[in-house]
Amino acid sequence: MGLVVGWQWDRWWDVELLSLLLDTTTRLLLGAIAVLLFAILVVMSILASKGCIKCEAPCPEDWLLYGRKCYFFSEEPRDWNTGRQYCHTHEAVLAVIQSQKELEFMFKFTRREPWIGLRRVGDEFHWVNGDPFDPDTFTIAGPGECVFVEPTRLVSTECLMTRPWVCSKMAYT
Repeated sequence: MGLVVGWQWDRWWDVELLSLLLDTTTRLLLGAIAVLLFAILVVMSILASKGCIKCEAPCPEDWLLYGRKCYFFSEEPRDWNTGRQYCHTHEAVLAVIQSQKELEFMFKFTRREPWIGLRRVGDEFHWVNGDPFDPDTFTIAGPGECVFVEPTRLVSTECLMTRPWVCSKMAYT
């Protein structure tokens, strides 16, 4: 019988040792998972603060992204001031074109010759956002006060004429 009790004692010891080892392994594993989850949260927080994780699209629905700007091409024709007002209510301005590449982008979407945010004041044109207009960068045909985009050029006409318009604003970052 002594052998059986000894065997049971050795067996009990093995079970207790195994239980302790499993508890230690489980604790270590759970600790490692907790550290890993904390590290993931820290990295995600850092990335989110730098704008690397976006919770929303860079532009509103129905707007197009080009470069760092969003553009809205209206379908309905209205006068220049109504287009400007629509843009303003959407936290945008009638499109301000700052480069030849941006103008080429606009040319691709000008099938309906939309208003942009350029207007004559006296003898000079001014952008609606206050940026200076450089006549060496863009030439404007026509004697009018408000400017629209044709497929190959900028044209000025009377502001009360109705045509679609293009709004622009900075993309979300």
